[in-house]
Amino acid sequence: MSYYLGRQKFTPAALDAALHVLASASTRAALCEVEISSGATPVEQTGEYQIQRTSTTGTTPAGNTTVVKRDSFSPAAGCTFGGGGYTTEPTPGDALLDISVHQKASFRWVAYPGRELLTTPAASAGIALSVIQQSAAFSINASCMWLE
Repeated sequence: MSYYLGRQKFTPAALDAALHVLASASTRAALCEVEISSGATPVEQTGEYQIQRTSTTGTTPAGNTTVVKRDSFSPAAGCTFGGGGYTTEPTPGDALLDISVHQKASFRWVAYPGRELLTTPAASAGIALSVIQQSAAFSINASCMWLE
């Protein structure tokens, strides 16, 4: 198994896919860690997020979406990574986890080994951290780690 990391910093709108790990017909992603925080000037704001399976790729993610290998001996990632505001958002599917976070707090979810959240085994399938709503627009820092 190889581990990969993707991260994003941006100011989302409602229903933006902040992070999107996109599998392929031959590679299935298993989401094992998600972090959400904010580097914006702290005020009393909240955000609601969901981890969702996706069934389409979306088009033209706006953010800088470099995949980082967690081990230099790992092969190149079979999955691709996007996020930060798409022109056309990926199509959401199953909601796997609901998360509410105050802007002054940070949130970290780590899967118990063997209990990772898996993409559907199909081309164009993925898993995303989506912004459901924020009490007011504020920037978030989000990262995720997955294994293949």
